[in-house]
Amino acid sequence: MNESYQNNQSNAYTVNNYFRQETMGKEAEKNEETILTRQMKKQFSFFAPASLLYSLFYAFCLYRNASGITYPFFVAGTLCYFFLSMKKLGVPYKKDSLFYVISILLLGISNCCTDSPQLLRMNKLGIFLLSFILILHTVYYDDEWNLPKYLGAILRTIGKTIACLFSPFIDLTSFYDAQKQKKGAKKDYILYIIIGISVSVPLLIVTTLLLCSADVVFRNMIDKILYLNISFTDIVRIVLMVTTVFFLSYALLTALCKKNIPEETAEKKTGEPIIAITVTGILSVIYLLFSFVQIFYLFIGNMKLPEGYTYSAYARQGFFQLLVVCLINLMIVLACLCSFKDHLILKVILTVISGCTFVMILSSALRMFMYIATYRLTFLRVFVIWSLAVIFLLMTGITIYIYFQRFPLFFYSIVVVTVFYIALSFIHPDYWIARYNLNPSVRLSNLVTDMDPEKFNNGYYLSTLSADAAPVLLDENLNPYYRSDDADMPYWMDDYCYRIDTKTRHMGIRNFNFSLNYAKNKGKF
Repeated sequence: MNESYQNNQSNAYTVNNYFRQETMGKEAEKNEETILTRQMKKQFSFFAPASLLYSLFYAFCLYRNASGITYPFFVAGTLCYFFLSMKKLGVPYKKDSLFYVISILLLGISNCCTDSPQLLRMNKLGIFLLSFILILHTVYYDDEWNLPKYLGAILRTIGKTIACLFSPFIDLTSFYDAQKQKKGAKKDYILYIIIGISVSVPLLIVTTLLLCSADVVFRNMIDKILYLNISFTDIVRIVLMVTTVFFLSYALLTALCKKNIPEETAEKKTGEPIIAITVTGILSVIYLLFSFVQIFYLFIGNMKLPEGYTYSAYARQGFFQLLVVCLINLMIVLACLCSFKDHLILKVILTVISGCTFVMILSSALRMFMYIATYRLTFLRVFVIWSLAVIFLLMTGITIYIYFQRFPLFFYSIVVVTVFYIALSFIHPDYWIARYNLNPSVRLSNLVTDMDPEKFNNGYYLSTLSADAAPVLLDENLNPYYRSDDADMPYWMDDYCYRIDTKTRHMGIRNFNFSLNYAKNKGKF
């Protein structure tokens, strides 16, 4: 067993080392014919049907279904498609990819557990970015890559994928020519079967959808199973979706096989540190003065406001500016660490800027809490508090990196953002927004009729929350404005109930969502 394991590890290292050698140097960039592209063309009989099946699976899971129970299956299927393709190409699996795999699967599960449009958009963005990082991490040797390198690699891979859109036709021609040169009719049958499947499957889809639109009984049967309200427009869209995903998925594999992204990271720390010391030194003086004011006036001074200022005006005046400055400071410190030569004075100044940034984060958070205490919670305000916590941890990692540059800053940043976002996604912010805004100890005295615009809009805002807030808004014990018999409810609660009822009315097997289902049962729609 030990000998077999060592042989497998040795083979994986040899293959990976061979792949690395093919991407190094200018000759590899000019000649895009690599061992992976040759392997992919040789096994066209696998990759073409696999990409076609994946495109059909994609359409089944996601067509008119942004948050159904099929989403985690789509994510799992995508991972299986990718790793199976890599295994077929001989690219070894990396054990440290497990974090990305688990994170992507959790975001896929979150998609069918929430109805919040903000979370759904960010979940999909997170899945997209983590998937690309996983893909590049699997194909390339990326131990020394940083954030700019990864962003450049993602953009370059996307561009190369678009350039390879017609690669299925090219590989089909190469595969056909290779099959003709081989003896025996059995080899030719494989190609004919592939062509037959490629033609018959789209034709089967089109004819089935046409039959659905032609016969009401047949269509209703399919609707009950899959919830596909078939129309001619749907037929066209599904065919276009399958075709597009097929070409994109195959083209992405082709682009990855070309391995045209240099793996080595050029040493860019050539800047004269005196320039950075001058710029950051001037900024640090201003930051120290600002931090002094925050500590001795805002924190120690028991949060006394200047005469004529209200809490809302004070919070509005400074919060967003401080958030922007924190982000600017984060980028300044990163730019200095990546672009300028090491210098002790520069490190000290960057440490001072980092310390001042922590003060600004605290000040910004305090101002936001003042604002929330006056005008209640919204999703944006929750997201802002979350962002400040993430920036705090990222700045902590950067501060460590100033003195210990072997610290894995990129992976640390990915873990922090991913873990914190997964937590945000699963706690359902809309639930806590409704719970806080309707808490008797902080609830507005007259939610609907108060003439203050901010207070008046609070009822309207609650009506726009997703089904994630249903456990609170549709509970008479937690929401005094809700009546299960629909009697004497304010207009905003009527709007919320009508919207949830509409969204849950046609929920079937394919588009089943746990949050919507709970709201449906809670409200007895």
